[in-house]
Amino acid sequence: MTGKMHSFRIVAPLKVENQLIDIPQIEPHEVLVRVLATGVCTTDVELYDGSMSYYRDGLSKMPLTAGHEWSGTIAQIGSAVKGFEIGDLVVGDISIGCGKCKNCKKGKYHLCSSRTELGVIRYDGSMAEYLKTEGKNVYKVPAGVSADIAALCEPLATVLYAVRRTGIEPGDNVVVFGDGPIGLLNAQLANCCGAGKVAVVARKELHRNLIEQKWGMHLINSTQGDVVNAVCDLFGDYADVVFEDTGNPEVINLAVRATAPGGRLCALSLTGKQTVPFQLEYVTSRDITVYGVLASPNSFAPALNMMASGKLDLEPIISHRFSFEQTPEALEFARTSHGQGRIKVMIEQKS
Repeated sequence: MTGKMHSFRIVAPLKVENQLIDIPQIEPHEVLVRVLATGVCTTDVELYDGSMSYYRDGLSKMPLTAGHEWSGTIAQIGSAVKGFEIGDLVVGDISIGCGKCKNCKKGKYHLCSSRTELGVIRYDGSMAEYLKTEGKNVYKVPAGVSADIAALCEPLATVLYAVRRTGIEPGDNVVVFGDGPIGLLNAQLANCCGAGKVAVVARKELHRNLIEQKWGMHLINSTQGDVVNAVCDLFGDYADVVFEDTGNPEVINLAVRATAPGGRLCALSLTGKQTVPFQLEYVTSRDITVYGVLASPNSFAPALNMMASGKLDLEPIISHRFSFEQTPEALEFARTSHGQGRIKVMIEQKS
């Protein structure tokens, strides 16, 4: 396919330009996708405002078309790609490995030393009319799942990878620090895995009704007393599994101290800081296992199955919607709207 398309490109911190550029030309192993929906992630905001640590590390650079939480329809299929038809609604894994190194051959393509990440590292993303990506990274969306909900697949897959790594067992008491999209998806998945009790720790009570009345979980307000004591009061003990989903350096050691001896602590967030104080003595003396989670390897297919099952309440996760033409406004709103009931900002294009 030839022609021009509109792409919103980050050209400098807090500066986005609507550029008319060539539609990407695909290789035999790639597909071209007409983008329908893009979720705005904290990573996108950090790429937009220039604070993303990947800039400092030389992994990302401007100009860049951001957007890695996406859904769209197949517009063109490379000759080596099988199993898709023009018009299929699809989503895609953002981590693109070389396919040849040791980690790729183990299925750990997200740890490939030469990986790219769509919309993040050396690969333009979905804040454009079209994107291209590897055919092997694309997944059909099950019937009954809409394009906007499908765009939540990437954060859901990331959370699913984290939940699988920690090995939540039936009856485990779980604490999730953070009530953003990742935190709220994390809490729901933990509940689906048979957790005994699930508590979400947040600085505000914006989502108390959703968490407690609709989902039957617990909200702990971190500004009202000692969080660790509140966890112990709720569970009768420390938490078996703790997820740190805030990216706030001040929360890290709260999460550590809320974890039971022999428990598991999982970090999904990036702080943007080069160093963060960490209570290693506490971890060591209590035999706590710490997991770091990067991306969502091998998790898109099961995440889509979870979406289709209807066991997750995904509609409330999308709190604000913007048109494609409003992409700069969507990024700025996501950057500045803390405390305004925002969960996930979704950018939608006309089909």
